[in-house]
Amino acid sequence: MHLLVDATGLAAAGAANDDARPVLAGLAAVSPGEVAVPWTGLRLAAPQAAAALSTLIHAWDFDDTHDEGVVHTATVVVPAALAALATAPAPGERFLDGLATGVQLFSRLARLVGPRNGVIRTAGLGALAAAATAATVWGLDEAGTENAVALCLGAALAPSSRQAVVDGSVAKRLQPGLAAAHGLTAASLARAGVVGPAGWLGGAYGVLPGSDLRLTDLLAGPVELDAVALKPYPACRYTHAALAAGEQLHARHPGPDALHRMVAHLPAGAAYELVARPWQDRGAPLVDAQFSLPWQLAALWVTGRYDLTTLRGDLGRADIAAVAARIEVRQDLPESTVMAGARVELETPDGRRDTAEAPMPGTGDARPGRDVVDRKLVGCLQTAGLPDPRGTADGLWQLTTELPGLDAAAAYDALRDRTTVP
Repeated sequence: MHLLVDATGLAAAGAANDDARPVLAGLAAVSPGEVAVPWTGLRLAAPQAAAALSTLIHAWDFDDTHDEGVVHTATVVVPAALAALATAPAPGERFLDGLATGVQLFSRLARLVGPRNGVIRTAGLGALAAAATAATVWGLDEAGTENAVALCLGAALAPSSRQAVVDGSVAKRLQPGLAAAHGLTAASLARAGVVGPAGWLGGAYGVLPGSDLRLTDLLAGPVELDAVALKPYPACRYTHAALAAGEQLHARHPGPDALHRMVAHLPAGAAYELVARPWQDRGAPLVDAQFSLPWQLAALWVTGRYDLTTLRGDLGRADIAAVAARIEVRQDLPESTVMAGARVELETPDGRRDTAEAPMPGTGDARPGRDVVDRKLVGCLQTAGLPDPRGTADGLWQLTTELPGLDAAAAYDALRDRTTVP
């Protein structure tokens, strides 16, 4: 339930994101339809509605992460489930089953596929997860669900190039949405009787060549939802442990005058290279800032915070850039292909030194409770400019308790009504 609430709040904040607006306009121009896109007033064809909602959820890079699979789950499965529900009404319980199925398949596949050079697994595997989500919401049987997933084989690991991050392109926001749209379309084809390749998983050119696993194996086993972390910071997840360590140091040495020099120590490897480079504004300041640990730490020292208000009001500040120039990132910790801890060292102008370490926040025993998720939710709704953020948040929480008991005639209406712009 926390995942659904988190994603819904992020979508509201995404509607206030300048980079998301041209994406919505482009989708609306070619795909008018009947599926409502939350918080926007738009109605689009189902695949494009899924792409639009995904873009809103992913707009601030504040969405959940499965720390071992390294995928953002809600940005794919929530839009697919909502679009499926809008297309063919289903009980609330089946909608929630669709979310759980999509997260499970997505996370298991991401673990098994592992890191691939230049691949963003959220986009590369998202279509398969979206297909399983929609198939479950629509009540397809095992064979139908497998066909839905199999029909996504042509998109598996394809629309997923990490070059968008390297170049600081806002296309990064759209990649999961294209996967969600593809998966929803594949599920609709399977629902109509189209059959996909039987070897989609273990065949010679499948997702896991040579594997003898079946779809049922992927959906069984440990509950992957338990390993999904809700982000505490609107930034690439690879920066989060260092930010948590930085907050410890900031509490002891606040203000930019207390920071003469800083060194952040991150794991070695290509994944962490994305956030380790020196700060540079390359023309897409939001993406550049969210993938720059030096800028994020500098913003913390200059403004006293790193959150959505930082990204909305402090991009382009010369004083933050000046402090970022004093921050070095070294990838000298053991290499890790999953999310790991970090160490940050600070030197004050009078030569004193201090160090802080932190594990990756938001997982295991540090998973956020409802109070933490609620604060983030209200902050997102405030970013959206809604007139009653507290009341809207309470309504969303109430919806999560009502959903399991809602019938097919009521489930979609309830979700739509709680996410309609006043």
